[in-house]
Amino acid sequence: METPLIGVIDLLLVPVYCYLLILIFFIIKKRYPTDILLQKYYIKGFVVKLLGGIFFALLTYYYYGVGDTMSYFRESIRLRELLSEGRVSFFQIMTYDYNYFHDKFDMLGSVTESGFFVTKISFLLSYLSFSRFLIVTILSGTVFYIGMFRLFRTFVALAPGHARFIAWIVLFFPSIVIYGSGIFKEPIAISALSWLIYYLHKLLIEKKFSFFYIFYCLVVLGIILIVKAYIIAALLIPFIVYIILNLVDKVKSPLFKVLTIPILTVFFVLLYNIFAADIDNALGAFAVDKLSESVTSLQKGYSSMGEEDAGSNFDIGTIEPNLPSLISKIPTGFVATLYRPFIWEIRKPIMIFSALESLFLLIFTIHVFFKTGILFFIRQLFTNPLVSFFLIYSIIFAGFVGISTMNF
Repeated sequence: METPLIGVIDLLLVPVYCYLLILIFFIIKKRYPTDILLQKYYIKGFVVKLLGGIFFALLTYYYYGVGDTMSYFRESIRLRELLSEGRVSFFQIMTYDYNYFHDKFDMLGSVTESGFFVTKISFLLSYLSFSRFLIVTILSGTVFYIGMFRLFRTFVALAPGHARFIAWIVLFFPSIVIYGSGIFKEPIAISALSWLIYYLHKLLIEKKFSFFYIFYCLVVLGIILIVKAYIIAALLIPFIVYIILNLVDKVKSPLFKVLTIPILTVFFVLLYNIFAADIDNALGAFAVDKLSESVTSLQKGYSSMGEEDAGSNFDIGTIEPNLPSLISKIPTGFVATLYRPFIWEIRKPIMIFSALESLFLLIFTIHVFFKTGILFFIRQLFTNPLVSFFLIYSIIFAGFVGISTMNF
């Protein structure tokens, strides 16, 4: 009989760990009395992060009954057993690929190499947690929160005077709090991307050149490539646009400004064609030639579900394996990711929270358009490199997620 992941011992350990971790964060806070952001938001954001992680773990365990987070944890405990039995070494666990453990020890829970990376992190944290599921969840949330707070700092530096609003979006937004915590890929990807944006801001915006910053960028890039490589692939186009706009902005002559944009665009298009195969490999299921196959497979899987299981699915129609068909579906995917489910699409009680969050995003988007004006918004898109970077990335990424997931 399988040992329950959550038991009476968790009721004793969770409060103790939460108290000790919050105490550590209070000590850090006291060391920087003049840091306004840290004084005002550091502890609040961390407490919310802890609660979000615990909530997600309990939701997965008691409501869904299955989930990647539980599979990764169980597999990490399996690694500990293999290590204690002397069947593998610590070096093998940390350096061998998943196929080795899959084939030799019939380990199936991690599924992929990226999943096995999560398992390894859970394995390391298990030594600090008495091998308890909830405690590993809390510790992983703590590690990932540090990156999120760096992202918060970066956004405040880019938009001074809006710290309170940025805090609500980065530190307290429900989806980020819940799905940005726990033992699975998303928290690692969000945290690594946060660190990447933080160090790129140091290098490109603040002009603080440092080999350490470059090294850290390469480290977090490597982590993202392992966990969710398509995040980096989706960053390519907005990052290229960002570079082009920055270079154009440095040109003084109006004539050369006009000529610079097409020249740089052609250059980057040629560069993309050279590395197209590598980019498609990184995109994986998000690659143009694979999206049609992925969507068809998902649609068949969802259509075979019963109403109770498939209540949060949606249909985006057929995608042909070509670029025009893909581009035509991006608006549908974008709307599905950010603004759906609509209130009238709720089919399960658990979808209410997602629908309310989506409604907030829709109202906020409309508010931004009315407050700034359409013309100003478009002008910012073509003249402000940072606005272009973040907005284009959001559109591409949300569009791809909506196209490939088809589940609210």
